[in-house]
Amino acid sequence: MLTCHSFRCVKQRTTPTLLALSIGLVTGSFSFIVPDSALAASVINEHKFYRIAEGSLEKALNQFAVTSGWFIGGNAQLTRGKRTKGLEGQYSRRQALDLLLSGTGLSYQEGTGNSLVLVDVNSVTETSEGIELSPILINDTKDTTKIGEKTIRSSEIESMAGESTNLTDLLKGNAAARFSLSSSNSASSASMRPDEVSIHGQAHYQNAYIIDGMSANNDLSPGDSEDKYTNPINPASLKMLSGSSSQSFYVDPAILESVTIYDSNVPAAFGGFLGGVISSEIKRYDGEDYFSWRYQISRDEWDEMHADESLEEKMEEGDSIAGEYTPDYLKQRYTLSGAQRLGEKAGMTYSFSRGTSRFAQSYQRKTSNLDLGRQGIEYDDTVDNLATRIDFKATSDLNLGASVLYSNRYHDGLTSSSYESAFVKSHKATGIAFDTVYQAQKGLLTSRLSYNQAQDTLASDDSIYINHPADAANGDWPYSGGFGDVNQQQNTAALTLDWLQNAFVVGDFQHSFHLGGELKHIKQFYEVEDDIISQTYKCISTVNKFCADANSDGVVDYDDEYLLVQSEIAANKLEKSYLAYGAFVEDSIKHKDWTYYLGLRADYNTSLENLDISPRASATWDIFSNQQTYLITGANRYYGRDFFRYEVNSQLRSWRTVYRYNSDGSLNRVTNYSDDSFYQYDLDTPYSDELVLGVSQKLGNVNATLKWVSRDSQDLVTRVENDNGDYYTNKGESLTETLSLSFETLKPFEVAGTQTYGVFSISYQESETNVLSDVSYEEEISSDSIYYHGQVIYETQLPKTDFNIPFTVKFSTETFIPKWNLTWSNRINVKAGGTIAKDTNEDYTDSTGTYDIYDDLDFDQLVTLDTTFEWRPELFNDVDGYLKLKINNVFDDYIDTSTNSNTYSYTQGRSSTIEVGMRF
Repeated sequence: MLTCHSFRCVKQRTTPTLLALSIGLVTGSFSFIVPDSALAASVINEHKFYRIAEGSLEKALNQFAVTSGWFIGGNAQLTRGKRTKGLEGQYSRRQALDLLLSGTGLSYQEGTGNSLVLVDVNSVTETSEGIELSPILINDTKDTTKIGEKTIRSSEIESMAGESTNLTDLLKGNAAARFSLSSSNSASSASMRPDEVSIHGQAHYQNAYIIDGMSANNDLSPGDSEDKYTNPINPASLKMLSGSSSQSFYVDPAILESVTIYDSNVPAAFGGFLGGVISSEIKRYDGEDYFSWRYQISRDEWDEMHADESLEEKMEEGDSIAGEYTPDYLKQRYTLSGAQRLGEKAGMTYSFSRGTSRFAQSYQRKTSNLDLGRQGIEYDDTVDNLATRIDFKATSDLNLGASVLYSNRYHDGLTSSSYESAFVKSHKATGIAFDTVYQAQKGLLTSRLSYNQAQDTLASDDSIYINHPADAANGDWPYSGGFGDVNQQQNTAALTLDWLQNAFVVGDFQHSFHLGGELKHIKQFYEVEDDIISQTYKCISTVNKFCADANSDGVVDYDDEYLLVQSEIAANKLEKSYLAYGAFVEDSIKHKDWTYYLGLRADYNTSLENLDISPRASATWDIFSNQQTYLITGANRYYGRDFFRYEVNSQLRSWRTVYRYNSDGSLNRVTNYSDDSFYQYDLDTPYSDELVLGVSQKLGNVNATLKWVSRDSQDLVTRVENDNGDYYTNKGESLTETLSLSFETLKPFEVAGTQTYGVFSISYQESETNVLSDVSYEEEISSDSIYYHGQVIYETQLPKTDFNIPFTVKFSTETFIPKWNLTWSNRINVKAGGTIAKDTNEDYTDSTGTYDIYDDLDFDQLVTLDTTFEWRPELFNDVDGYLKLKINNVFDDYIDTSTNSNTYSYTQGRSSTIEVGMRF
């Protein structure tokens, strides 16, 4: 039964709000009482065609629920004797419900899992526990005709088990998603960086991220995304900054109203991806003013951390400046959020959060002739997030909105164990979007103007690094300095227009026509702000490996050495600007028991100068004409993204000059590096062809879906080396097939006054590729032959080295206990481990030659249980408390994920997090 808990139990203090909603409906002025109802029309995929006749409100709401996919609850007496004028046309869910309820004196409150509750102040029972509502009114209402699309709403995000501090955390229950082998390692327990995710076997940087309709992708160099707490660049062969990300914004999900994940049968409205689309919305003002604060903490004392026995001592010391072991850390998160009415027709929401992590490391200060022992260091890793949304209902037909986003993750580091200058690396993004939604007589026109800036920076204490061997003779450390300041940035201005035609009927066919276009201007640059200088000195003469007193002045100092090599990276800036155009048209056609989708998308940009045409098509058949069993098919093409790194790698070497000197100080020679590391490339846009076949079946209160998805990807960008140097080419390819079976509750199971939702999925994924690494555009496709499984094959035929977990089981539950305002959530993950191939350092010889022998390295199966308790007590009048306890990996199961004998890696053991807060 659906009770008040499912929409965040309404307290006594909210009675005026409910009363205002009811009065607003009676007077016809509800559109600005809940501005989100009208402005939700900007979410194109919520629009559906409704044909509901005038008559019984109860019957009309049942029809609405089946079409919209919303669960509706409330007192059964609310609809008795009430009638509705009905409606026909293309509307958002909220628009349709507002029209159906107009003049009935009823309103509604949204809740968890696509649920809402009808409310009427005269039919609500108010007690000391809050407001009590009646059981479920509408049954079996979830839309089961779509596969490959999943929406997670804010209430689900808040209560889900496991971590939920970034967008990719929300995909851990998705059967199509695979995470890196290193994503759950103990070594990364203190890092604030989001995990990367692969969808249907595609590269993790080939997903599309969207926030309030604004592109949130970073296309600088998202493949090289591992954290770098040391050696942030290599000045000897200057490249773009590593440790970046495919996401511009490290957004905190707590600020989001909903997140929709498209993994297959993706509409033509979306482009620029090979994997999937993650589309998010910032919270809208819902008519209630509030302010809340929260504080979250986790620390090493509450965790179980695992490492090889031979490394236990090193782990206790934090023996790695690269953040490899993190035995001593403290993670905290502070969140302030709220909502505020801005007059009768406007409202705003806002949220600020700061997540911090401090962890200790150490390193050995040692050279071949000098040992200064271990040195301690503390790292700080911080993520700031700011989001605000303002909505204004200008007229009955025109809604205006603005979204502002700011994210910044920054952490310090040590240049290296030799050069000990500190640095700070930052991944920062700022964005603003203005949108308008105009309800015309024949359709809905949405426009959006946005601007965002994504930036990765390296800020070092020094831009010169020096080796003075004379210092070692006096027992001092001979190395000093750092690698300077580097900035890479992407600025994107975009204009989008979108037209959704009111549904119309031609003969027996009902059409929902939709088209749109987009224009982007992208400016990217890579900049070395000041000259980066390296100086290496050499002793004039040595005694016992140390500099000798060459000038016989009684001391060993800099006069007893000479400058041998000076390398200079000149301050410089490489810029690139280009335009990108996109247009799409799509039509959903309903005919009897069939629904057809036909879409076409065209993209062109002046960078690669390719015109990419993406056809999209799918069909859904109600097999028995009873809305119980559906057959769903699809055939689609998706085109991927291109990256600034292609351009940069052909330029940076030309900024470097090396000077070599004789012992008398005279110049020996000068080496000017030419622009020949990469020559001109001519690339096609990578693409993926998708086939989808699925069956959806209602089984009482549960919907079961069996789905097969095949992705054949071609023209993947890789590196090739020949006599002329390195160049980029389209020789990469892959084929991935995913078979999944899932079960999801349509409404909660009710036991002893509790309500439980559940989702279960099991999936098998098989992938073949000639691109073994997870950064294909920086990998050279090898033509070498090796010996594997009893035969000679090409090295590119080996198993992929990451994101290749073949078999997963995922099961999650959410149990609501309204009487106690308590939510208990659980998530079980089963991973089959996966297999990679490793060189055995042995050889196989036959008549054709000698080959390296490779053998399988199998990882063990990992089963983890995450559990979360969330309690929201009423502390005082108008003040609610908040307490959440998260225990991840309850049974402390872990596996060894080491890939060679030189490094050791174990998955994270049991960990705990506590969060407290108040809402006013």
